[in-house]
This record gives sequence, C-alpha cells and structure tokens, in this order.
Amino acid sequence: MTVKKSKALIIYDSLFGNTKKIAEAINDGLSNYYNSNLISVKDIKPGDIESIQLLVIGSPTHGGNYSESVKAFFDTITDTSLKGVKTLAFDTSIPIEGQKRFMRMLIKMLGYAAPRILKRLAKKGASTMGSESFWVLDREGPLKEGETERARKWVADLVR
Repeated sequence: MTVKKSKALIIYDSLFGNTKKIAEAINDGLSNYYNSNLISVKDIKPGDIESIQLLVIGSPTHGGNYSESVKAFFDTITDTSLKGVKTLAFDTSIPIEGQKRFMRMLIKMLGYAAPRILKRLAKKGASTMGSESFWVLDREGPLKEGETERARKWVADLVR
C-alpha cells in the first residue's frame, strides 16, 4: 500500500547563502513526512501556496525583522489564504551569547525575525506551530557548526 505524503513548501530569502542552507536542511528533515519543495521567495508565483498542508518561511534577521522580499511576499497573499495551513518560521541571526555589551543590548531590543514571521503568518489565517533562530557567526556567516543538523532535527521533531 502506498501512503501519499502531504505537500509542504519551504520559502526562504538568503543574502549570503546561510538561510538557504538552513532551508535545505529543513527540506531534508521534512522528507520522511512530507512531499516538500524548496523555493526562493524571489521565485514564488501566485498559486505556489495552493494545496499545501505545511508552509515554512525563513529569512535572515535584519534589524530584528525579516527581509523586504519576505515582506513583499506577505503583501501578495490575502488574509485568509493560509487558513488551515500549518506553518513554521525560521531565521538566521547572530546569537546574543558572546557579543559585546552594545550588541547584546541591541539584539535584546530588536529581537529576531522568526517570531515576527510567525505572527504575520497567524494574521494570514495560518495555524502556527513554532519558530526557531539558527546562528551565523558573523554578518555574512558562516553558520555556526551543527546548525544544519539542528534545523533537520527541529523540523522533524515538530512534524513527527
């Protein structure tokens, strides 16, 4: 007997390739549970989010928020277009640990993109499941060691 997997879509924006690497790891983590596709937010077309059961959106954190490309994507979908769709959000960010006092204060004040993405997804009618930040060691990266494996495990644990 063949079991049909539900459809998932991972949408990401990436400036230096770090968020794309996390998106690819999330796609791998979903492979046992969903028939998933990965797409850059710059390549998304109307209709790509139709008939999906899970939507994952990721962005680098810019000043505590998600990228302009992700903002533009949200502006293209209606407030009810994600009704009944399960959603997850992730970002790539600099960790607060190990930062100098001013940078720690700035991060505490501004926060990270993933919770804001999740809040926007909820406003679009989605059923939110969680958000997570994955760490880069500097503005352009690289990713902290072990982050891609942590991304695979994070998503698999949530959808299992």
